[in-house]
Amino acid sequence: MLDVAGTFMEGFDPSILADIEARLALRCGSVPTRLCDADLKCYIERPFVAGWRVPVLFGDNVVRRIDVLLTPWFPSISARTALVDHPGKLTWPHVEGDGVLCLLSNSHDADLDDPVNVIDHLMARSCKLIDDLLDGDIVERDFKEEFLTYWNYDLNDPRRVYSLVSPEGPTRGIFAWHGGSFSLVGETEEQLTAWLKRRFEGISDRQLEVEKACFLWLESPPLPSEYPHSGAALMELATKAGPAGVTMLQRAGNADRSSSITVIGSEGRAGPGLIAVRAVGSKAKPDRRTRGRGFREGNVPEEIALGRLLATATITRNKVMRADAPWVHGRGRDTRSAQLSSASAVVFGCGSVGSTVATMILRAGVGNVVISDPDDLEWANVSRHELGGAAVGLKKSTELARRLQRDFPHASVTGCDHTAQRAIHEDVAWLSDADIVISATGSGQADKALNDWHKKCGRRIAVVYGWTEPFGVAGHAVAIGPAGACLSSIVNNLGLSTFELTKFDATVVTEEPACGMHYAPYGAIELGFVNNLVAELAVDCLLGRVVVSTHRMWAGRQNFLHGSGGAWSKEALQLLSGNAQGGALLSRDLPACTCCPKDTAKSQSPKLPGVRS
Repeated sequence: MLDVAGTFMEGFDPSILADIEARLALRCGSVPTRLCDADLKCYIERPFVAGWRVPVLFGDNVVRRIDVLLTPWFPSISARTALVDHPGKLTWPHVEGDGVLCLLSNSHDADLDDPVNVIDHLMARSCKLIDDLLDGDIVERDFKEEFLTYWNYDLNDPRRVYSLVSPEGPTRGIFAWHGGSFSLVGETEEQLTAWLKRRFEGISDRQLEVEKACFLWLESPPLPSEYPHSGAALMELATKAGPAGVTMLQRAGNADRSSSITVIGSEGRAGPGLIAVRAVGSKAKPDRRTRGRGFREGNVPEEIALGRLLATATITRNKVMRADAPWVHGRGRDTRSAQLSSASAVVFGCGSVGSTVATMILRAGVGNVVISDPDDLEWANVSRHELGGAAVGLKKSTELARRLQRDFPHASVTGCDHTAQRAIHEDVAWLSDADIVISATGSGQADKALNDWHKKCGRRIAVVYGWTEPFGVAGHAVAIGPAGACLSSIVNNLGLSTFELTKFDATVVTEEPACGMHYAPYGAIELGFVNNLVAELAVDCLLGRVVVSTHRMWAGRQNFLHGSGGAWSKEALQLLSGNAQGGALLSRDLPACTCCPKDTAKSQSPKLPGVRS
């Protein structure tokens, strides 16, 4: 048979191998031996193909062997080390089940192009870790600080638990839903039902059955010795959570007490973590009758029902994956998340700008988005739209909203076919209740109608207008806030912009054959800058960073502008301050308008989501 380990070593630079072996001998005080294929069988699930075994004398005067393990991609991928004479699983932190040591990346400490020093550094860190583990001071600390990692080493059920639960105390009752491939836990039945209906279009009420569950908040994370492998161990964890823990555990479970799920939370080194335990009893009729014996159906006292379930139930340990908004939008560390998740936005226009802007603000964390556009998707839209060919012939707004709703079930996404004028005329609640309105219609008439509506409403919220110039070589994002000028300061009576960054000698508007439709060609790449500009300005308004009316612009590359047959306007050259090459973000104050009293506009307080007026 082919000796893989020997063949790998023979194909490596012998001088480098000799230097590595000399350095290992110097570091460890003993001569390393090269590993053979038989030695590597204990790492069967890993891509190791060669390496060395080195005896090391540790502080307790016991010699233990460390393997230095190489992959086929060494040295571009660093070596790993393993403790051959390792204790049982989850006895020591940072020692995996096959003995491989889990060390933080050392690529920032050593040059991967210098494999001799990399391995020497790795061996030094490995020996120090084992000495520290032998001392014992870090064992309990690291098991607790990284309890999610070690819990996931001890799973006995592949079912994932998706969590909408807020990862903080106190211990309390929550709710759970069980599907074919995963379970979902949340604070209320309504929260679970809303998430499931958004995630699974057409799910029936019969499929939405939920049960009571338990959330235990522990002041100190459990050690591996406390991981529940039995009903009694689960009860011990509930006791650690105080009197409320036992009470909530007793109340949890489905109607026939054949199962109960418990989510356990605690604070680790990098923030709160969640784990889950499920007690699953037999659904066979004799077993169900046994659990209910001596009582009428449904009248078994909670403490007795739980005791009978835990006595014979299978205890599963499951991985929890957070699906709550703060985690989705920033892994719980984005301070903007709470304010954005409470915000509602209306996007008029679901074309090349509006579809992407709607998607971006949803990804940014805006919790309620309405997309409104009466048009169907056509093949000519596909290259610049969030929807693809599968949606051609469907309503842009409703189809995009349907797809985004499935992808972001913690948020609310609605599509409708209103024009801005119709929404204003009908005084629809989703418009009057919005925290921000974004217009990406490309229609001067629609923008003019929105501006009139905005002034009549007192300009308590911001309205953001976004549009591109020909070929997408430049773009604009204008926020009309509670203070400053209104849109009439930058558009004429037809609603068309009076301020352009580019100029073209010939007409750049093209007419589609036979339909009378006019358009200015541009592609998705250049459009990306404009979409980012509009979405960023909208988020800034929602966060209260922009209160006074603001005009932001993107000036593309000059070579692209010239290649399209255009040139910079004199206003652009002034803003570019000599940087005629372009590729710049620009901004300016809007000139005063003649229709808004300055004192009135400046006196308005902005309406911010999640903030009391």
